[in-house]
Amino acid sequence: MQSGEIIVAMGIALALALIYNAYQALLRRRLSSELDARQKLQAQLEAAQHELRHARSDLANERTIVETLTQRLSEAGKSRGTFLDHMGYFIRTPLNVIIGYSEMLINGAYGDLQDVQRARLTVIQRSGKDLLKYFSDMLELHRLEIGSVELQMKAVDVAPLVTRVLSEMEDSQIRQNVKLTQEIAEDVGRFMGDEKRIEQVLAHLLSNAARFTHQGAVSVRARRVSVRDGAAADFTFPVRGWLKDGDWVVISVSDTGIGIPSEAQASIFETFYQVTRDQTDEQRGIGLGLAIAKRMIELHGGVIWVKSAEGTGSTFHVALRAYRDVRSTDTQERFVPTSDPKKS
Repeated sequence: MQSGEIIVAMGIALALALIYNAYQALLRRRLSSELDARQKLQAQLEAAQHELRHARSDLANERTIVETLTQRLSEAGKSRGTFLDHMGYFIRTPLNVIIGYSEMLINGAYGDLQDVQRARLTVIQRSGKDLLKYFSDMLELHRLEIGSVELQMKAVDVAPLVTRVLSEMEDSQIRQNVKLTQEIAEDVGRFMGDEKRIEQVLAHLLSNAARFTHQGAVSVRARRVSVRDGAAADFTFPVRGWLKDGDWVVISVSDTGIGIPSEAQASIFETFYQVTRDQTDEQRGIGLGLAIAKRMIELHGGVIWVKSAEGTGSTFHVALRAYRDVRSTDTQERFVPTSDPKKS
C-alpha cells in the first residue's frame, strides 16, 4: 500500500473514531437525562403516594366524624320526637279543654252572655284552635322528616273524597260573596293513596284558598290525565316531562284571591316560609301547611305545584298516580292496593 493510501485510511479511521466517541458521549448524556427524569418521576410518584395515604387517612377520619355526627343527629331526632310526643299530650289536653269549655260558654250552656263576652270567648276559642293546629302541624312535619309516617295505601274514589272535603269546610271559612264550586270529570276514576292524608292536604289547600279570597270563587276540579312522552293532550305542565308517562289523577284547587308574587312561588313550599305582604292576623300562619302538603304528596310518589299571578288568584295542582286494576290488559303501569307505600 502506498503512503498516500495509508494516510487516507488513517484519516478515515480517525474520523470514524471521533464520530463513535461523539455518539457515545451523546448516548451517555441521553441516558443520564432519562435517568434523571425517571428519578424525578419516581420522587413525584412517591410524593403522590404519600399524599394519597394522608388523604385516605383524612377521609377515614372524616367518615368517622360523619358517622358520629349522623348517629348524634339520629339520637337528637329521636329525643326531639319523644319530647314532641310528650308535649303533644300535655299541650293538646288543656287546649282541648279550653276549646271545649269556650264553645259551651258561647252556646249558652252556662247562661246568657253579653255580646262583648261572646266576642271575647270567640277570640279565645279561635286562638286555641289555631294553637292546636300549629302544634299538630309541627308534629306532623317532624314525623315526615324522620320517615315515621306510614301510609295506608288503597284505591281511593276521587268524587266522594272531594265532595266530603268541601262539605266539611266550616261556613265561617267562606265569605258571603265567595262561591264554592266543584267540577269532577266522569272518567276521573280512582288514585292510589292514603285517603285520610290526601283529604288533609286538600282541606288545607281549600282553607288557604278561602282565607285569601275576598270575593269571587274557590273551585275544585278533578280530572284524569294521560301523559305520553312527557306531555298530555288536554293539560299543560310547567315543563315537558313534569310528570312521568302513565295515567294520573290531577286535583286542582283554584281561587280568585290575592295571588302569589312570582318571586315567592319557588319558596312557598319551604318550611316556615311566609310571603311578605300586608296580611291581617286572620291570614297569617306559621308557614308549615304547604311544606307538609308537599312532603305528603311526594311520599305518595306524586307532585304538587302552583300557578299564580299576583292580584288574579292561584291554582294548586296535586297529581297522584291513577289506580289501574291488576286485571287490566293495558300495558301501562299497574297499581295494586297495598299497605306498604314502598310497593306503590
